[in-house]
Amino acid sequence: MPTYFLGKYTSVNFRDLQLILLDMARRRVRNGRVTERGLARLSGMSQPHIHNVLKSVREPSMETTDRLMAALGFGIGDLLGGGGPDRDSTFTFTAVPVLRARIGPGSLPIFDSFGGYMPVLSSLAAGLVQPVAARLAPDLVLPRACAANDIVLLDQNPAARSRPRSGVWVIAEDAYGMRIRYARLGDSRLFVFHEANSAEPGEWESLPLSGQNILDIVRARIVWIGREMETEAPGSPGPAGEGY
Repeated sequence: MPTYFLGKYTSVNFRDLQLILLDMARRRVRNGRVTERGLARLSGMSQPHIHNVLKSVREPSMETTDRLMAALGFGIGDLLGGGGPDRDSTFTFTAVPVLRARIGPGSLPIFDSFGGYMPVLSSLAAGLVQPVAARLAPDLVLPRACAANDIVLLDQNPAARSRPRSGVWVIAEDAYGMRIRYARLGDSRLFVFHEANSAEPGEWESLPLSGQNILDIVRARIVWIGREMETEAPGSPGPAGEGY
């Protein structure tokens, strides 16, 4: 069974999801898992109407789409993952909101202002609190694991943010932007550092916590990083002798 991975979340629209739904419905009819008559009965629509929709004779309305999804037991996550109730649970997806603004110097993203949704493996999102995804802005001292334009999955779990230990964190460092940094909690202070000074604790920035809520400083923890690989210019030949 093919999996639809919608990596460019900004290009996903309702029509895309309709086409995926119809393709999945057709495959189930071809495989004998359901009949057109069965879909008609489950959806409360006539069999001729179901037949015409599956054969692309008629465009499905929003109501038809909703009824067909309910008849098949699908949700939005199933369409993003190309699965359904009988899918392989290893490859199920959850739609995670994507922050409208990038994270990095000069940017102050609002954590409830979204520009779209991104499919994330449900196994990655499981157990996260208010997970969101975001793209990273350029920064001269990003942690080694990160790079500009990476898409990161963020956990906003307040318990983890109140006592940051290992890992990479989104830090609201000042009024001029948020940074991706390492963090350590000290006595009434939060120590923030980056790749260049990670081995020199004396150079770490010390942020006093007296009179402040640490949750206003430590905004999230990075739990997954996605990166678009560099691509060659169209028509660029590969090294001689290389095959696929």
